[in-house]
Amino acid sequence: MIRWFGTASAMAGGLALLEGCNDDVVGSENVKTPTPTASATSTPTPPPSYTATDNDRLNFILQLHYLYGTYLVRGLNGTSLPAALTTGSGTAGGVSGGQAVTFTDSGMCAAINEVANAVLGRIGFLRRTLGAAVTAQPALNIAGGQNGPFDAIARVPSDTPPTSYFNPYSAQDEFLLGAVALSAVTMTASIDQSYQVSSGMAAALGAFAASVGASDGIIRNALYQRSIIQSRTLPAKDILFERSWRMAEARNRLDGPRDLDHGIGWFDGDKDFGSRIPLRDGANWIALRRTPEEALGILYASGTSVSAGGFFPSGLNGLIKTSGINIV
Repeated sequence: MIRWFGTASAMAGGLALLEGCNDDVVGSENVKTPTPTASATSTPTPPPSYTATDNDRLNFILQLHYLYGTYLVRGLNGTSLPAALTTGSGTAGGVSGGQAVTFTDSGMCAAINEVANAVLGRIGFLRRTLGAAVTAQPALNIAGGQNGPFDAIARVPSDTPPTSYFNPYSAQDEFLLGAVALSAVTMTASIDQSYQVSSGMAAALGAFAASVGASDGIIRNALYQRSIIQSRTLPAKDILFERSWRMAEARNRLDGPRDLDHGIGWFDGDKDFGSRIPLRDGANWIALRRTPEEALGILYASGTSVSAGGFFPSGLNGLIKTSGINIV
């Protein structure tokens, strides 16, 4: 399945990110039955006190794509986004943290390559649509390990101090877990903004959001495929199903009272598997969506209302930049 998803765009050329795929990695697995997902009609966090234009909303989505695209490119080949894709108004910033990842699963690497090309293509679309109103890439922190933003959104607080820290660059499965986390936020926020833009922009952004959802499905399916081939003798804490569920719970803690995330599936014994690939509500199979205030609660790694932190150490450029007062 991973090869089926990934090979076509990799063969098409594009940005030639596949050359970042290499050898040597570690596996891991999981156990957990999913918890029900709240319906799309759940009460959201209070509305913001600003009036956003279409350009404000597109620039917000663009900066989430800067983050996600940078993470994917850094993991594939150790670089950053092309300079031509990061200029604009506001305060421009560099990238700290991250490194190339060692991949042994060529199909999985091809899937990541396809999604990276899709993200960079969508960045180009947003920049062309915004024209002179385009916002620059702000400072990004994509570091793994202790005190890094990935570790901050990977665990629910506990009275027991951690003995290890999440580093998405340490192995290919770790990288997929990090990609699923950023993809979940980027996708749900893009879906939400497609509902908020003016009627003249709705069709284009609706198609854009559909593309973001498709990429999210590829990444989540790649992690699911890695999960089902994992050793059944691993401790529960090392199983990918379990880890993806726990990380989704950590994101749910930071984005407010609504249940807007879930793991990628579960298994019960050696052969009874279940998948939960789409991020959707329980009854209608409608894509879940996060408001900017909910999404920024995760990306700033804060349950309080702040304007910087986590993956965006100096905040976002533009009007939409403050997280909500979310339940921790």
